[in-house]
Amino acid sequence: MEFQFLTIKNIRSATMVWLLSLLVAAGCTEPIALRSDDMEPRLVITGTLSTDPRPQFIEISSTASYFGSELPVNIDATEVRLNGENLRWNAPGIYATDDHFTARQGETYLLEVWIDYDRDGKDEYYSATTTVPFIHKLETLVLKSLMPSSTDTPFVLVAGFQDTPGEDYYGGALWINNELYSNRILRYYIHVLNDYTQDGEYLLYPIPEWIITKSLVWDNGGTYDLYAGDVLTLELQTLSKEYYLFLEEAKIEKNQQFPLFSGPRGNVSGNITGGALGIFGSYAASRKSVTLPECPGLPSR
Repeated sequence: MEFQFLTIKNIRSATMVWLLSLLVAAGCTEPIALRSDDMEPRLVITGTLSTDPRPQFIEISSTASYFGSELPVNIDATEVRLNGENLRWNAPGIYATDDHFTARQGETYLLEVWIDYDRDGKDEYYSATTTVPFIHKLETLVLKSLMPSSTDTPFVLVAGFQDTPGEDYYGGALWINNELYSNRILRYYIHVLNDYTQDGEYLLYPIPEWIITKSLVWDNGGTYDLYAGDVLTLELQTLSKEYYLFLEEAKIEKNQQFPLFSGPRGNVSGNITGGALGIFGSYAASRKSVTLPECPGLPSR
């Protein structure tokens, strides 16, 4: 599954607010010249590998300058390799594996990109590695009512799976009738389990990101309406550490949860060497589905 919301082309709003606050604080006594290297366009390389057999994609793009009118654009590279094998060009700035590529659990993959981003006639080199986690099989998925002694809404999804000793990083994506609901970072769930919580135990874990009622929050202030008989599918993802940290920072950035009096946050940090922004991560996936019951809190189609 590709998360289009994971690209970091537009994570700049916090910095802009900070810059504007400087202008207001300065009043009208003296002109201020603002210049920062971070305002210049930056190369962005993003991609994830999954244990699901499917084409896996790498996207190469450029951020737009803060005060420019141009939009972020995808950029073609000279060459993109995964563990030494050339990836095929799929669309402008998009490179893909074969259609049935499956990332192997426990294997480390090297991404390499050659591109003349600064247009000086010489290719620059960028790289990143990720080690694919092991699958944590999602053994059960149930709807539990939050009302005492009730089978009515609101429900919470409870996932049952065996954790393994040591620190594990988890993500959760939700499908509704085969449509991806978690196609935005704020509708995607992440959590880390370690020896301070329930390390190595069998877990019946309620996922608080989605409280199931007759509707869920959707785009542009709208709602995603639910009905009895709808099928909810949870994909439990075991995330590589660098991918988890990237998602965690991206969620904080999106929520704009900045400490009082803190400086401006930069772009979300990733693991691409050579000075580019972005992330090359991996995850192992397991799925289960559950059907919404007929109950007073849910309409019928």
